[in-house]
Amino acid sequence: MNDFQFVTGGIELLDFVQPLWESLNKHHEINSSYFKENFINFKFQVRKNKFLKNSDLEIKVDLIKALDKELYVGYCISTINKESIGEIDSIFVEKEYRKYGLGDKLMVRALEWLNSNQVKTKIIGVAEGNEDVLEFYKKYGFYKRRVVLEEIK
Repeated sequence: MNDFQFVTGGIELLDFVQPLWESLNKHHEINSSYFKENFINFKFQVRKNKFLKNSDLEIKVDLIKALDKELYVGYCISTINKESIGEIDSIFVEKEYRKYGLGDKLMVRALEWLNSNQVKTKIIGVAEGNEDVLEFYKKYGFYKRRVVLEEIK
C-alpha cells in the first residue's frame, strides 16, 4: 500500500478532485436509465460552488495519489451540516485502482472523521443506475432507508 499517498484537507483540495469527479459523473451519465440529461448538464463548478457557498458545512476531502504516476486516482468528500448530519458526499476510485482496497480506505477515513465529530446520523446518496454500489456500502452499515422517486421532465 506504500505505492499510494493520502492527502487530506478541506475546500482547498476541491480543484484536485475535478477530473475524478468528472469520471464519476460520466459513470452516472452512462449508467442512468432516466436521468442522463442531469449528468450531461452537471458541471464541476456548479458542484464546487455548493460546497463553497454553504458556510454551515464542514468539509473533509481525502485524495489518493498513485506515487508511480504522480496522479490522483481516488477521492472522498465528506461533509457535516449544522444539524450534525454527516454525509459521504462523493467517493470514487479509478477502475484500474479498485483492486487495492482504496475505496475501503477512503470509507474508513471518512467514517473515522464523522465519528470523531460525533454526528447524529450518517448518510450516503446513491444515484439511479449506480445501485451496484449498495453491496459495498452495506459492509459499512449503510442500508436503504427509503427510495425517493423523481418525475422525469
